[in-house]
Amino acid sequence: MSGDPALERPRLRSVEAIPASDGRVCLRDPQGFADKLLLLPPQALLIVSLFDGGRSLREIQAEVARRSGELLFEEPLRELIGRLDEALFLESERFARARARAIGEFAAAPVREALHAGVSYAREPEALRRQLDALFAAAPAKAGRQGDSPPQGHLRALIVPHIDLERGGACYAAGYGELARAGAGGTFVVLGVAHAPSRRRYALCAKDFATPLGILPADRELIADLRARCRTDFLEEEFLHRSEHSVEFQALFLRYVFRDKEVKILPVLCSCLPALAGGVPPESDPEAEEFLAALGAALAERGREVCLVAGADLAHVGRRFGQTLSLTPELLRDLERRDRDMIDGLLARDAAGFFHSIQQEQDRRNVCGVPALYTLLRLLEAGAPPAAGLQAPVSPGRLLGYGQAPDPASDSVVTFMSAAFYDVT
Repeated sequence: MSGDPALERPRLRSVEAIPASDGRVCLRDPQGFADKLLLLPPQALLIVSLFDGGRSLREIQAEVARRSGELLFEEPLRELIGRLDEALFLESERFARARARAIGEFAAAPVREALHAGVSYAREPEALRRQLDALFAAAPAKAGRQGDSPPQGHLRALIVPHIDLERGGACYAAGYGELARAGAGGTFVVLGVAHAPSRRRYALCAKDFATPLGILPADRELIADLRARCRTDFLEEEFLHRSEHSVEFQALFLRYVFRDKEVKILPVLCSCLPALAGGVPPESDPEAEEFLAALGAALAERGREVCLVAGADLAHVGRRFGQTLSLTPELLRDLERRDRDMIDGLLARDAAGFFHSIQQEQDRRNVCGVPALYTLLRLLEAGAPPAAGLQAPVSPGRLLGYGQAPDPASDSVVTFMSAAFYDVT
C-alpha cells in the first residue's frame, strides 16, 4: 500500500453496492472515475462499511472484532484497502490525481463522447440502426399504447425512460414514435437525472453530444441566455455529464428520429431536492427557484421552437436498492397501482401534488426521476406567470406506455413510463 496518509483512515467514496447472484457485492462508481466494477466477498462488507475516514486501522480491527467476534489481521486489511485504492473507490491521493486528470480531459474535449456506445447499445451505425428499428417496430405491441390516434396540437413535452434500451426499449419507442409523428421542436431541453452526488441543483453542459449516428449540437445561444439570467454558475459541474447516461440515451434517440433534420439540445442534469427528505416545499429552495425562473423565462421567449424531454425512470424497489422483499406477482401489481396513482398526478401537471405524494410515502419506491419530473411539471404548470414557465396552456398529458423490469436474481424491479403533453388547441 502507498504511503498516502489518507489510507491510514480510509474513506470509501460514494459508490453503488449491487448484490451479485453468488452472494458477493459489486461496487460501481456512478461518477465514472473508476471504469471497472469491483466484486467483494460477503465478509468484506462489514469491513468496508467502516471506511468512514474517521477510524484508524486499529479502530476498524477492534470494531470488526466487536461486531463479528472474528479477528481481522492488519495485512489482509491493508490488502483490501490497497485493492479499493487501486480501483479508485477510496478518497485518496491516487483518486485525487485521477479525478483532476479526468476533469481536465473532459473540459478540453470538443464533444461529449458516447460513453455507453458498445455497452448499452451498438457502436457501429448500421448495427445501431437495426437495433433501434427493431425497437420501434415492436413498440405498439409491448408498450401498452393508449390508441394510435394522430397527435392533437403542438407537442410541448415528453416523458421517456432512462433505463437501458434492452429493458425500456418499448417505452422509449412509444415516446419517440409520438415525437416523430408530431415533428416538434428545433431545440430539445433534455432533463436528465444526476445519479452522482452534486453540489448544484442543476448542471448544464455546453458540449455537443456525439452519437454513433452523428453529432447532436448543443444550443449555445440558449445556454448563454440561461447563464446570463442566473447568478449561480450552473455550468460549474459540467463534468457530471461525462458518464451520465440519462441525457446520452435521449441524445441517441433524438439523433435517430431526426436523422435528416437539424435539431439542438440543452442538456440539463437535475439533482435531488433537499426538500424530499425534510417535508419542506421545494419552492423554498432558492437555487432551484433561480434556475426554474430563468429557464422558464428563456423558454417563454422562444415559444414553440422548444420541446421539453424528461429522461426519468420511476420506482427502484428490492434488494439491489437496499430493501428486503420478495419479488412476487402481488408485489408487482401493487407497485403498478401505486405507480399509476402517481402517473395520474403527473399527467394532470400537478407539480406540488406530485412532490407532496413522494414526500408523504417518504420515497419508499425510490423514484429516481423525481427532480427531472418535478422540473418538467413546473415548466408546464397551467396559468404560470411568464417568468416561471411556458405561457401557452397545456392539455393533460397522454400516457403512451408503462413498463416494469423485474430482476428475480436480486429480487428487484425498476419501473418506467412514457407520456406526451400538447398545447391546448
